[in-house]
This record gives sequence, structure tokens and C-alpha cells, in this order.
Amino acid sequence: MVRLDCLKYHAHMGFHSVIDVLFTDIAPYFKTEAGCAQTHLEGNRLVLTCLAEGSWPLEFKWMRNSTDITKYTPEYRYTITSLKREDAGVYQCAVRNRMGALIQTRADVRVAYMDNFAELEQRKTVSQGRAAVLNPPAVTSYPRPQVTWFRDGIKIIPNHRVAITLDNQLVVLGTAAADAGRYYVEAVNERNGENKTSPSIYLSVAAELVAPVIVIAPKNTSVVAGASEATLECVVNARSPDRLQVFWKRNGVRLTSGVDLFGRRLVISNPTSADMGLYVCEAALRNSSQKSTEAKAYLSVLEPPYFMAKPKRSVITEVEKTVELHCQAKGVPTPKLEWFKDAVTLSTLNNPRYKLTSSSMVLQVRRIQPDDAGIFQCFAENMAGEIQAHTNLVVTSVSPSFTTPPSDITVTDGTSAVFICETSGAPKPAIVWRKGSQVLASGSVQMPRFTLLESGGLQILPIMPSDAGNYTCLASNSEGLVNATIALTVLSRTFISTPPEDQRVIKGTTAVLICTATHDPRVTVRYAWKKGTKPLSVSIGGRVSMKEGSLHISQTWSGDIGDYTCRVISPAGNDSKTARLEVIELPHSPRNLQVALNETDSRTVLLSWVRPFDGNSPLLHYIIELSENNSPWKTYMDDVSPALTGLLVIGLTPARTYQFRVCAVNQVGRGQYSSETNRLMLREEPPSAPPKNIVASGRTNQSIMVQWQPPPEPQLNGVLRGYVLRYRLAGLPGEFQLKNITSAEINYCLIGELIIWTQYEIQVAAYTGAGLGVYSQSVTEYTLQGVPTAPPQDVDAVALNSTTIKFTWTPPPQQFINGINQGYKLLVWPEHCPECITMVTIAPEFHGSRHYGYVSNLRKFTWYETAVLCFTTPGDGPASTPQLIQTHADKPGPVTQLSFTEILDTSLRISWQEPDDKNGIITGYVLCWEEAGENETRVSQTLSNSTLAYEVTGLTSLTTYTLQVAAVTQAGTGTATSSTISTGLPPELPGAPSNLVISNISPRSATIKFHPGSDGKTVISKWIVEGQVETVGEDEEWKVLYEIDNPPASDTLEIPNLIPFTQYRFRMKQVNIVGSSPFSQPSRMMQTLQSNPDVALTNLTVISASETSLRIRWEPLPEAAYNGNPESVGYRVRAQRADGLGLPRMETVSERLTREVTLEGLEEWTEYDLSIQAFNGIGPGPWSSPVLGKTKESVPSGAPENVSAEAMSSTSILVTWGSVPEHQKNGHILGYKVLYREKDSERAPQVQLVNGNQTHLLLLKNLSKFILYEVQVLAFTRVGDGPPSLPPTVERTKDDVPGPPVRLVFPEVRLTSVRVVWQPPSEPNGIIMGYQISYRLNINDPNKFTTVEVGSNARQFTVTGLIPESAYVFQITARTQQGWGPSEEAIVITTEKRERPQPPRRLTVPQKGVESNKLRLHWTVGGDGSSPVRYFTLQTLERPDGEWKTHTSSISHNNTSLKPYTSYKFRMMATNDVGDSAFSKETEPVTTLQDGNTRFCLSKYRRYTIVMTAFNVVGESPSSAPVEVFVGEAAPSVAPQNIQVKSVSFSQLDVEWQPPPIETQNGNIQGYKIHYWEKKRQNETEKELVLFVPDTSVHLKNLTSYTTYLVQLSAFNTAGDGPLSAAREGRTLQAAPGAPNHMMFSEVTGSSLNVSWGAPLQPNGVVEGYRVVYEPTAPVHGVSKTVTVEIKGNWQRWLKVRDLMRGVIYRFKIQARTISYGPELEANITAGPVEGSPGSPLQTSVTKSASALTLHWSAGAEGAGPVTGYVIEARPSDEGLWDTFVKHLPPGSFSYTISLDRLRSGVAYEFRVIAVNRFGYGDPSPPSTAMSALSETPFYEEWWFLIVMALISLIFILMVAFGLLLLGQNKKYRSCGTGKHITTVEESVTLDNGGFTALELNSRHLNVKSSFLKKNGTRSPPRPSPGGLHYSDEDICNNYNGAVLTESTTLTEKPTELSESEVSDSDYEDEQPKHSFVNHYMSDPTYYNSWKRKPKGVKTGGGFEECAMTDAEGGYYQTVVTQHSVGGVYTPTGQPAPGTRTPVTGFSSFV
Repeated sequence: MVRLDCLKYHAHMGFHSVIDVLFTDIAPYFKTEAGCAQTHLEGNRLVLTCLAEGSWPLEFKWMRNSTDITKYTPEYRYTITSLKREDAGVYQCAVRNRMGALIQTRADVRVAYMDNFAELEQRKTVSQGRAAVLNPPAVTSYPRPQVTWFRDGIKIIPNHRVAITLDNQLVVLGTAAADAGRYYVEAVNERNGENKTSPSIYLSVAAELVAPVIVIAPKNTSVVAGASEATLECVVNARSPDRLQVFWKRNGVRLTSGVDLFGRRLVISNPTSADMGLYVCEAALRNSSQKSTEAKAYLSVLEPPYFMAKPKRSVITEVEKTVELHCQAKGVPTPKLEWFKDAVTLSTLNNPRYKLTSSSMVLQVRRIQPDDAGIFQCFAENMAGEIQAHTNLVVTSVSPSFTTPPSDITVTDGTSAVFICETSGAPKPAIVWRKGSQVLASGSVQMPRFTLLESGGLQILPIMPSDAGNYTCLASNSEGLVNATIALTVLSRTFISTPPEDQRVIKGTTAVLICTATHDPRVTVRYAWKKGTKPLSVSIGGRVSMKEGSLHISQTWSGDIGDYTCRVISPAGNDSKTARLEVIELPHSPRNLQVALNETDSRTVLLSWVRPFDGNSPLLHYIIELSENNSPWKTYMDDVSPALTGLLVIGLTPARTYQFRVCAVNQVGRGQYSSETNRLMLREEPPSAPPKNIVASGRTNQSIMVQWQPPPEPQLNGVLRGYVLRYRLAGLPGEFQLKNITSAEINYCLIGELIIWTQYEIQVAAYTGAGLGVYSQSVTEYTLQGVPTAPPQDVDAVALNSTTIKFTWTPPPQQFINGINQGYKLLVWPEHCPECITMVTIAPEFHGSRHYGYVSNLRKFTWYETAVLCFTTPGDGPASTPQLIQTHADKPGPVTQLSFTEILDTSLRISWQEPDDKNGIITGYVLCWEEAGENETRVSQTLSNSTLAYEVTGLTSLTTYTLQVAAVTQAGTGTATSSTISTGLPPELPGAPSNLVISNISPRSATIKFHPGSDGKTVISKWIVEGQVETVGEDEEWKVLYEIDNPPASDTLEIPNLIPFTQYRFRMKQVNIVGSSPFSQPSRMMQTLQSNPDVALTNLTVISASETSLRIRWEPLPEAAYNGNPESVGYRVRAQRADGLGLPRMETVSERLTREVTLEGLEEWTEYDLSIQAFNGIGPGPWSSPVLGKTKESVPSGAPENVSAEAMSSTSILVTWGSVPEHQKNGHILGYKVLYREKDSERAPQVQLVNGNQTHLLLLKNLSKFILYEVQVLAFTRVGDGPPSLPPTVERTKDDVPGPPVRLVFPEVRLTSVRVVWQPPSEPNGIIMGYQISYRLNINDPNKFTTVEVGSNARQFTVTGLIPESAYVFQITARTQQGWGPSEEAIVITTEKRERPQPPRRLTVPQKGVESNKLRLHWTVGGDGSSPVRYFTLQTLERPDGEWKTHTSSISHNNTSLKPYTSYKFRMMATNDVGDSAFSKETEPVTTLQDGNTRFCLSKYRRYTIVMTAFNVVGESPSSAPVEVFVGEAAPSVAPQNIQVKSVSFSQLDVEWQPPPIETQNGNIQGYKIHYWEKKRQNETEKELVLFVPDTSVHLKNLTSYTTYLVQLSAFNTAGDGPLSAAREGRTLQAAPGAPNHMMFSEVTGSSLNVSWGAPLQPNGVVEGYRVVYEPTAPVHGVSKTVTVEIKGNWQRWLKVRDLMRGVIYRFKIQARTISYGPELEANITAGPVEGSPGSPLQTSVTKSASALTLHWSAGAEGAGPVTGYVIEARPSDEGLWDTFVKHLPPGSFSYTISLDRLRSGVAYEFRVIAVNRFGYGDPSPPSTAMSALSETPFYEEWWFLIVMALISLIFILMVAFGLLLLGQNKKYRSCGTGKHITTVEESVTLDNGGFTALELNSRHLNVKSSFLKKNGTRSPPRPSPGGLHYSDEDICNNYNGAVLTESTTLTEKPTELSESEVSDSDYEDEQPKHSFVNHYMSDPTYYNSWKRKPKGVKTGGGFEECAMTDAEGGYYQTVVTQHSVGGVYTPTGQPAPGTRTPVTGFSSFV
């Protein structure tokens, strides 16, 4: 009860899932049973599946034929990857879990296969009349094959005499002689499709009589109930098969159903148990006394087993009880029963408590124990099948307990952990494993890596560190629950993280086998090493030691070779790794190397050697090197098998000498080379290769030039002596003709006296002294074409009609064409005009013998001469004999000059002239007339050909008639000429058209609609349209644009063929029979629309500008072909590589007048296709025809590839290289330069030149020994050197014996010891391995030395045991690997009495030893101070002013490097081991002789003749023979002259120069180098351009606009570059600027804003101003207005815009201007406060005092930031516009006082306040109440004061006026504009430089009368800009028409659908005007702003004076207000009419 309560408690605490798991263990059961038999093909893959369910863990086992083939595993599938026939059998699956085991029913698996027939041929003989039974030959197959019998190749079909049994036997009944033959079968396996043919069976038949006999008796047959049929077979034979009867009986009753045609088979359909029984086959002969015969067979029907009683699915019982399990089954035959427990038969278990009753097969389980729990299974089986039933026996009443409880375990990461949890109980306890609250494994739960074992344990695989923790095993059944908790500890696995690696070390070095382990910190590890299988003894500091696990072996030798194992031992696992150590050394050189000629092959030699010592490492291979003709050694074979000791060297070249050497290679490296063989010479042979690169080209029509190159040098096989060329007609078998070229230097031949245009076959061969080599492959070439020498034959010309002549002809004979027939020319010319030739070219037709062609568009009825000629590429052949042909007659053209005279009421006279185009002989005329529109009144009259006038009578008065006249020829009646006339009314001239209206304007046409003028009482025969093009005026020329004959009755006319984007004005007139009407009034000016250019550019030429650029020139597009805005016309140049590679290069030229452009950045030495097209704003035009251009040759852009260097000896390196990649050659490679120097040396590399492109190797000689050299190779063209190869190839020369040690001194000398000190050799020539000190007494045998060797690091050695006061000879020698070098020798005396030496004595210079640059010195050695002198030091003094200089520290007697004819003094000192002596006495001055090699300063690049003479005191000797000397080229010594830099355009400078003076060129100038850069950015922008002669000018293109460039030039020739010229300066022209840098908006309110911008980043010139355009993005109230403001100057980059509409989005566009406007900068802004701006101030009020107004307000909402200030706006009551009055009030102010003096008296004002924060302006406050600006009148405004002031002012004005009148008499009056310019397109304002501009866009609507929708209907007067006013004594307009403005102010409006005007006001701020005679008034703000007061006589609204502001606050405001109407000229309100005189605006207050 306690355990149960505890269980309930746990369930209540949330363990329902655990409890459910504890009681839900399910015994296994099958989801499906095995099916019927299955057949599979042999070799296929078979997968058997056992689908079962139950509690985990489920395990499966497979059996075949009741034998286990697998053990129990979790795998439920059994797979056979490739099925074999032995795999066939009965398969069963068994499944088990902790509850028991179960067996699945059998699955029969069969394998389909078929073998070959096993038997051989058979022979069978039967008696005639008897049955022949032929058994098919045996064949192994499953399933049984389908058999077809054949006899003699014919298929056998069963009949009354032939039967095929169920066993495939062939039965021939009543055999006859005809049945004899060859029988065989074809067997087919229906499952795998195999088909086999059997061996033959030969049947023989013998004569004999036969009674009926059963040949094939029926067999007892069993069939399973439910089968479709059962078949019994009976084959009977008799002598007469036709009389044979076969029938079947059962129970004595004859059967009729199911019997086949011949009675041989009885088929029982759907057999049941009722069909079981005995069946009889009986046979007899009809009408015969022969006794019948019979045979019997029994049919059995089987029934599968079925259960009569079977056990329950589950049986629950208690311990010690007895249980009976029932299992009864029936079937036919009776099934056999067998019991299993947990898949094991009871007989195998042999449990005495399991009792099986034999009668009922009841299984009794007595005295049940817990172990009896499980699955009992009953199988019932008979021949018909198998069934099974099972029950799960559950034993209860035993609570669970642990038989083996779990225990704590410790495991290693990555291994597996198995917890034991063995329990007992009944029912069998269910096991649940849990970690914490998580269930890991149970009968129904299974997680990855956690497996519940059948024993109840838990397996974790693999272990992870996170698995550490406590685990609980719970065991439960219906009787209770037990659990146990254990701990799992996981240690990190110890493993070798850095294992030892196999090593190969060189003998004597140290081997380190690294071994590092990673382990858990909770464990300790221990390292142990083994060599092979034996532990290795290590010691600290010994030869074999171990440091931190790693093994160190020093001084390795062969005994250290072996396998070493590092083993790491720890509680968390062990690990071991093995590595192998090899100790190896270099192999020795091969010995006894021998070479011998091969007698049978002159190209091979036999090489042999003796195998060398392999250096304890197997030889990998041999390397064989050879030297050919004393060339450097090169590798012949580098991988010769180490097993060989001899080799046949093949592939040698005849007539060359060879030496060989061999070295061995093992794993250490390459050993020393063997000694070299003797040099062998191979025999000479004829060339084995023909000459190469044979090229033949026709030189003339009778000669061919043949060129070739010699055969490859390796295939010459001797000395080339000459060539043999042979040739013959190609394709013909004729013999070759030979030409012998006896010189090897000649590689061309001109073959002459050949046949014209004939193909020849040509071959060339070379020959040596050994004979003629092979001929080359044939090349074929034609002689050049000639012109035909015969005309076409059988020429016939026939006129087909009146305009066409047909030619037919036969080609000339082929042998006379003399080339490729390019076609024929048909020639036609009028009989009397031979030069008027019409020619038609006809392509040749090669398929027919007869050719034909046509010449059309000839004149009618005309005689023509005709001829035909044939032509080839060189020219035309002779023409055929001319033939005279006349074209046919045709209908004539219309008559001319049709006119009427004598027009009366009933008659008129009509006259005409003959047609211009008679087209035949005129035979007469036809005259017709009829009343207009009345065809039935038509009258015709035929007239003679001589009649040209006729009087028509019988007409009706005042009636309109139509008259027609037509000429007649034999071909018919021609075109009639008609006219209309009224009787009694003579025709008149037509009237002019009127009201011309233009519509439907397109780029090339327009439509004119007009009112036709009167027709002049007759028919209009023509309309003529004339036009003025581009220029309009009364005096401008009118051109006929279009004419139309017999126009239709219409009032519209389309004018075609107009020019796009061209202005036209049209006029037109009508023409009738009388004449032309006057022209109409001209139409309005119109312009055709734009179109893309339609003309391709012409005259393209291409010039190679440089190595990477091409200059293309063209004829610019004619202005008439622009087809658009000229500013948008430009050109686009396209360059595409001619080979099609790469992408096209495009270059755009925006200047329409540009004639050329240079394409930069192209590839060097590359051919390009170039074409050009024009474009405008609409699109591009057509591309021009391409032209070819090729960039110039340049230096190579790449280095030679595959540069390698190999040391050949201690002083030589062989350098080889490949070619430069083709795309990087950039020209013809003239040769290569090899650069080399010692590595890390700072000296310039030495250069060796290799001329020509064929040699790719060079042997560098005289190098220093054992020195590392850097080698680079570069290629060069005629332009210069390419880049050197990178990285440099590094190679070291080989080592050699060293030089002697240096600085041998003896610093310490004692009586018996000497310390010798030396320094390493200055030429070590390798790695110094040691030194040898040898010494002996100076009196001993010179060859008997005492020798001591010291190490390579020794620099001193002390020799002891010497004899005192004795002289010893010491020699010091160094050693490298190559041996001992020469020694340095010195003598030393063992004494302690040493001192410095005495200076040399008697230093003299004999005169006979003096030469021009050297002399011989003599001296006597002074005392040595008991220490031998080691060296002398000589100093020289060059007189008269030189200083003493040390010449050398180790000298001989010859002093060199002196100057000729120079005076010197000398002195010397000696040095021994103690130190230096004093200097000797100076010599007397000595003068060197004059230089016998006299040098002359000659001019470079000149040829000189030199002769020499000798002279003495007697005289001069005769001259020597002349010697001609050529002074080679040198670089030019002077720069180009007269350099001029000219500005051509904004991106181009032209540079011109003259060559250096001829005497300074020092050779042939090849070209020039132009260096140019921006003046202040040389490093970033410097470029170089190379030009070749004869160019002395260059176009520098693609430059930066308006930028100063510096240009320097130098000339160059093959010797190098000359000096640079002085820099010349040039500046490109201005261009359109770039877009402004930025655009910003500020002070944005609902009605105004400030816009500012930055200067363009690319000004491209001097920025002269800006254009600001703004407009709403969408129409406002249906009106869209565009405002344009032009600002002069560059300093003002801001604008104030007013009168905007709140909430409207405006688009601003800004352009900068230099010479033209640049691109726009565009931005949108919404008028109104932005988000975050403050709210409107509150409680606005105004109080008034006697002299001021005070405005009060209170703070509103702050918005998203604190208020930073306030702005006050004011509005006069008569205007309605708000203006800024005060800015920048502090945020704490809430009132402001305004002096009344600043306001206009009598005008009421409203005020409002706007708060400002960091986000911007907020909403304005509500307006204050209007307050009048009236003040008390001060004294100076009293009437008396005003009168006095008026009088004074009048006097002053009169004086000024008088002075101005006098001044004006001497000046010319100048007319000046009023500043008004009106357009209807847009609105613009132009301001002077420095003006601040503000415009207001007023949204108030205007009515159609242009009256302003204002409260009072008045307007303010125009306000001139103070900044825009310029006052001077001369600026007085002669017409006195208003204010004088320096710049015009224009405002225009863009009309929209609503035709209304709007008002635009502009304000701006500016500095005060400059001083003039009135400026003293302007300095007073009262006078300065007096323009704002209302002038007398001018009707204006009220205004106010704005708050005075300083310059920093923005200057003065200015408002320009305009008034305008739709579509017409407007005058600003208040402006005087033109021609009237008014005062200057702004001074009305005192004028």
C-alpha cells in the first residue's frame, strides 16, 4: 500500500507520462504476414521486410530453410545486394522484445535463371507406326521454360498425330518414314527472357505394325482447392492414328466435358473435393477387333489448413497455476501442428512442465513460474499451406525487484556506457530509464543514442560530456514499482592530438618525433616510446631524450632507422601512434661511364655505367645530361630507371658533338655527377625536315614569289648548303621543273614565265653535304588575274517594250577570261551621244551556257547602240560589236500649252502644242468636250497630226464645258490634257488661297488647312507650296517645297519631305490654264518635331595615335541633318577588335562640331573596326561603314614566360625562357635582355643582350663562385623594353675550392708559442667547412709541415712548443666541400723583441717605367722590427692642388689608374704584426706621359676619316693610311623646339613643336614622348603619350575642363630618350558646369521658404550665375505655373521664395552656368511646417502709444524641441501679402516694440508671430487686429517747415537739372530697355550679381479681365531692386521711359488648361548701392526706403517700411510685383506707357 500510495503521489505530482509508460509494454506482433511465393531475377537486389510492432526494444532475426542467417538486431530488413540462385529458399523473420518472441509465416523466395543445355546430340530410332517420344534435352532453369519444338527448322504444331505433353515431351503417333529428321527445341525463360536452343535429336523410323498402346500414361495429380484447373494427360499411339479413339471415364461413366480435340488431355475446371477420385484413360481403334487399352490416375484435391480452435491473444494467470492453450486445425491432408515459445520449439526447450496432449494438441503449462511468461505460438502446416496463431502468457502476483541493481560507472568520452538493470517480477516488469525528469528509454520512448536493452539495461552510444549526471531505472508491473539511481561520470578521452610523423633525416642531423596528447585534467598521463617492439631507453641530455612527450634523437645514423611508437597511458584511455624514421644520405656518383657510337643508327649512342652506392636509400632514378657542341649541360632524361646500368640515347642530331654525364638521385637528393665522357661526333645526314613557313604569292600574272624559312635547326643534320625548289601545274601529272638555290642565305625565289591565272604546285627542300632533304608539303598559288581578252559571244539585243532592251549572250571561252569572271556589263547609249552610257552589271551565271540581262528605264522610241563586255578584278575586257536597237513606240505624253481664245457664247477656239514625250510618230489628235458633269453630252473629234488648233462650235451660251486633248500614236491614245471653261466667260487667273492653318506637325511633314481661292472660272491644275526655311523676313528667299498636279477638291494639303526640327513659314498658290494665282499670306512660323539623325557620317579616317589609342576623324554632321536641338547633337564612336574578342569600346562626344576623337585605353598593336553614329535628344542615327585601324607598336606588356636558371659550374648559369604571350607582345619582338646581379645587391643589374626572337637561352659566364644570383629576362621591341620577369629567378653558382684566408697576422708571439689570427677568405666559393694551419721551420724541408685542422668558426689558433728565436713558415688554408683551397703564407720569428717596421727607403720612379696612366716604383725595404712586413701602403699626391690619397693596402710594383700628362708625388709606409711604420720620404714630382690613345670630341652620328702623323723637332712624318670611323647613335641632346600649347575645346589641347636641331639629334629621331599633367596634381594625373615620326603635333584629348596643364616633350631614337623640354602651360576651355553640389531648404513656412545650394564640384569654368526653376508638382486649382529666376554671379547661392501655398509640393531645379547651363539638381519640398516644429503662438495683441506699436504674444506648443526664437510678419491692409518684419527674436521674448517711423503713415497693419525650433518654422499665430500707423505731427512736418524745405529743394533740383542738361549736350543719348521681356512660355526673373532674390507665387485667381481678386482691387507699384539699380552720370535713357535697370526682369507663365493669370511677387536682399551723385540720399534709411511710400499721381495700395537690418541679417528686402494677362503683353501696374516721361522710380518723394 505504501508503494502504491507513493505511486499515486508521484502521479499527482505530474508523472502521468511515466506511469503510463510503466504499464504499457506490449508484446510484439506482426502488422503483415508473408505473402505467396515470389520470384526474382538473378543478380537483382532483394529486400525482405519484417513489419512488426510492440514495445521497444524490438529485435529481429532472419532464418532461411529453418536455419538462422542473422542474429537478433534492431534491423528489420534483410538485404541481398546481388541475388544468387543458392539464395532461393524459405525465409522467416522472428521478432522479440522483453515480453517475448514471435515467428512470421514462411516466405518462399525463388530465383529465376536459366543455364545452357547440358546434353549433346541424341539419336533415336522407333518402329514405323509406333509412337516416338522425344524428351527435351535437359536444361537447368527456374521457372520451367516455355518449350517450342522444331523439326528441320520448322515449328511443330500439335495435331492428331503430334502431341506435346505437359512435361514438354514431343510425341509423334503412328510414325512414318516422313517423320524422320532433326528435332530440337527452343526454350524461353518467361521471367528473365533468356532464350536457348537445344542440341539436335535425330529420329529414324523402322517399318513395323503396332497395336494401340498408351505412350504417355496419366499421372496421379494433386491440386489445391481453389485452383483454376487440374489437367490429366494421356497420349496413345496406334498403327493407324486416324482410327484411334481416346476417351476418359470416371466411376465407369464416360466424360465428355474438359476433353481436348484429340482426347489427350482432360481439364477439370475449379476442382473441389467432389472431383477427387480415379480417372481412366481408354484407347481403341474404330472398326477393329483389337483389344482396347487403358491407364488410370488419381486426382487429389488438397485443402489449406484452418483452425478449429486457437489460443486467445492473451492469457493472464498467477504463479503455480496451470494453463491450457488450445490449438486444433483441419485440412486435406490433415495438418501437422507444432508449438513454439518465444520463437523456440517446445522440443528444443524440453521443459517437463510443458505437456502436449497428442489427441487434441492442447498445451498444458503446469505450475506456472514467472519465467513462463512469454509468447506461445502454434503452427499448422500441410501440403496446401501454413497458418499460425499465438498467445501472450502473462504471469502475475509477483512484484518487481532488482536481481542485479545498477551501479555508478565512469566512462570515457566517445565510448559507450551500459547500465545494468536486471529485474524479476510477474508480470515481467516494464523498464523506464530517466535522467532527471526526462524519459530516455522505455517500451514506448526511444531517443537517439539511448537504447533500452532486452535485459532492462541502458546503452548510451556514443558518450558525450553532456551525458554526465544521475540516471534512474524504474521497474514496474501491476504489482508495484521499484527504482534505483546511479551516477555517470564522463572523462574527456585521452588522445594523441599531435602524432609523430614519418621522417627522413639526413645522417648526422637531429630527428624530432613530436607526440602531444590532449587529456582530461582529472587524470594524469604517461608517455612511453618503443622502437619496433622494444621499449626505448631515454635519458635527459643524452643522444636519445624525451622532452614533453616528444622524442629527440641527435647525431642520427643508420642504426636509428626503424618504427617508433608513442604510447600515451591514462585512466581516460590510451592511445598510440607510430611513425618511421629513415636516416639517409646522398648517393655516390656512377662510375666507369662509357659512351660508344651505334653502328646501325647514326642518331643514337650506347651509354653504360657502374651502379653507385645508394646512400642507404633506394635510388629513385638517374639523371643523364648531355652537352651538344660544347653548349651548356642540359638534362636529357631525368627519370631513368634505377635498375638500369646502360641506356640507348636516342633523338640526337647528326653532325654534332656530344658529351654525357650521369648522376644518381635518391630520397635525399641528387648525388655528384660522374666524370664526363669523351666527346663524340655524329655523322652528317640530309635534312630530315623541309623548309618551313613556305609562302607563295602571285607577283604578276606571269610570276609567283616563293619565300620560306630554313628547316628547324635540330633537323638540319649538317651544314645547310642550299635549297631546291620544284613546281608544276597543280592537279596535272606533269613533271616538276627545278630551280637550285646554291646559297643557304637566300630564302626566296621568283618563278617567272608562267601562264596567266594558272594554279601551280610548289615544293621546297633543303640540302646539306650529305644530300637532299625531304620536300615540303605542296603549296598552291595562282598567278595574278588578267583582263579578258575576248568579248562575250553570240550577243543578241532585242527591244522588249518601249523602255527595256533584253540582251542574250554566251560567255567568252574560259581560256580567254584570264581570271575569275566577276560578271558582265551591259552597255547602252543613244545613237548620237556615245558618252551618255547606261551600264547594268550582271553577275555571272555559272549553271547555264546562255546568259541574259535587261536594261530598263530607257527612253521610248529611241535608237540605242548596245554592247556587252566581260570583266575580272583587274579590269574590263573588250566589248562586243555594237548593235543598233530602237525601243518600241508607246502612247504619247500629254499635249502642252493648252489654251483658249475667241471665247464666244456658242463657240471657242482651243490650241495646243505637240507632247514633249512623243514616244512614237504622232498620227493625230483626239479632241473631246462635254458639259461639266454631263457625260451624255460628250462630243469627240479626231484630228490630223498637223492640226494644233480647232474651233469648237455649237456650244450653249453661259455653260461650263470640260475639254480634253490627247495625242495619238500607233500604240494608242496618250494622256489627255483637260481644262474647264465657260462659254461667254473667258477664264481668269485663279485667286490666292487664304487662312493658312498648320496642324499635324511631325518631324518630316505638316498639314496645311486653307480656304481655296477662286478657280478663275476653270479647273485648278496645280497647287504650289513655297516656304521660308529657318530664316523669316520679307527679304528672305522662298523655296518651292511641294507641288501637286490635278489636286483633289479639298481644303487640306500634307507637305512631305520636310527637315526635322526646322522652322518653316509657308505660302501657296493655285495654277489653272491661264496661269498662277498670287501667293497667299504667309502662315505663322512653325517648327517640325525632332527626329533622330538619318544620315550616316562619312569620310572616316583612322590614325594610330599611340600604342593604346586611335584617333578617328570624320566629317561633322551637316547642320541640316541635325534633326533636333543642336545642343543635343553629339557622336558615339564604337571600337571593336577586328578578331571579335572582347566587348566593344564606346566613346561619346557631346560637341556637335567636333571632327575627331582619340580613343584611349585600347590594346597595343591590335586591329580594330571603328564606326561612328550621330545622335540627338531623340535617339541615335545609323552607324557609318566601319574602317580598320591598328594601334601602334609598344613595349611588351608582359615578360617572357617560364624563366629558369640552372647553375652549370661555379662561374656560369644557364638561363632559359619561353616566349612572351602573344597578346602581350605589342609588336615585333626584336630580342631579349637578361638582367642579373647578386641577390640583395643594391648595384644595378648587369645586362646581356640576346638579339632575335628565336634564341631562348643564354649562358652567363664569369660569375662569382657560390653566389646567389637574381635573374630576370625581358623582351624588347623597337619602341623599348618590356617589364622584366617577376619574381626574379634565383639560382646559386656551384661551389668550388675557396680562396686563401686574408688578414693573416700574429698579434702574440712568444719564444715558444705563436697566436695566429686570420679572417675568412674574401672569396669563400662555398660553405667553409674548416681551416688547416700548417707550420714548419724556415730551414726545414719545404714539404714537411706540422698540420692542425680547426673548425669553420675558428679565427685564431695558438701554436706551442716552438723553438725560441727561430723563423717559422705558416700556411693557412680553407676547405669547402670541393676541397682545400690555396694557402696564405707568412713567416714569423719566435721572439719577444718586436717593434714597428722602419719606413721604406730610396723610393724612386725610374723614367723608363713611366707611361701615360701607370708607372713603376722602386724602393728598399727598411728594418722589419723582428716582425716580417705584411704589406705596404702607398699614397699619391696630384699636383699642384691635390691631397694625399691612399692608393691601396696591398700593392705590387705597378701603380695604375693615373691620369695622363699629370704631375704626381708618392710616399709609402710598411706594416708588420706590431703596427705601421712612418711614411717614407716623398718622391720627386713625376709627370706621366701623354696618352697615346688620343681622344677626340667628335659629333655623334657622324662618319669620320682619321689619319695620323708623327713629328719630332725635324718635322712631321708622312700620314698613315686613312681609317674611317663611324660615331654611333646617342640619345638626342636637345629637347624639341618651339613648343606651342593651344586650347581647342573644353577637353582638348593641341600641342605643336619642331624637331631638335639636326646637329643635336645624334641619329634618326624615331618619335617623341609627351608628358602632361594637371598643374597642381602632377603625381596623380601625369600621363605619357608616345608619337612616332613624322608627327610633330598631337591632340591631347579627354582632359578636364578649364584646367591648367603642363606639357613637356622629349625626342627619342634607338639610343634612348633625349632631355625633357621646359614645361609649357595651357588651359582647356570652359564647358558646361556640373550640377550644384547640394540643395537645402530652410525657414519653411506655409507661404515662403529659403533655398540654398552649393557650388558645383566640377565648375568646368568660371561660374557666372545660376538658374532656379520651381513649380508645383501638380496643378493648383487647375493652373500650373513655372517660375524661373536667374542669378548672376557665384557668391549668392540662396534664394527666398514667397507666396507659396500651404501643403503644396513644389519641385525645385537649380542649374549652374558658365558658357552654358549644366545639368539640373532637383529636389521636392512641401510648403508648410515640418513635423516636430512648434505650434502657433497664442494671444497675439497690439497696443499703441504716441510713437510706437507694441506687439504681445504668449508661447504655444514647443513641438519636438525647445523654441529657439521668434519671427514677426506684417501685412499692410491694402496688399494682403505677409512679409517678414523681424527675425531672430530670443526665445524668452513675448513682446516687441515697433517705431511708427518705420511704418507708412495712414496705412493699417496686421501682425503675426511664428515660433522657431531646431526642426524649423511653426504655424503662425492668428493675425493681430489692424492698427493704423498715425503719429503726432512733429515740427518739421508743419506747413511752414515744409514750404521752406520745398523751396530749398526746388533750388537744388534746378541746379542739378541745369548741370545735367549741360552735361547731356556732350553725350550721346543711349536707348535702354525698360527691363521688360514678355513670353508666354515661362516666368523668369534675372537679377544682378549680388542681389538677394525672393519671389512670391500668388495663388489668388484672376478673372478674364485680369482684375486682381484682392479686397481693394489695387496693386502696389513695381519695386525696383536697389541692388539692381546702377546710377551714374551717363545712365539717362533718351526716351525717359522709367527706371534704369542693368538687368531685365522677366516673368512668364506656362499656360495650362485654365487660361488664367496669376500674380508673382519677388523679394530679394542686397548690399547698399555703390556711391553716385544720389547715393548720399540712399545712405539714409528714410530716403533709401522712400520708394515704399505712396507717390503722388500714382494709384497704389498702402505699404509699410520693413525693419532695417544689417548686412549680416540679410541686407534690404525687395519685392517685385507683376501683373499679366493670358496670351498677351502686359504692363506692370504703375509703370508708364512706352514713350512717356516719368521720374526715376524711387525718387518721387523729392522730384
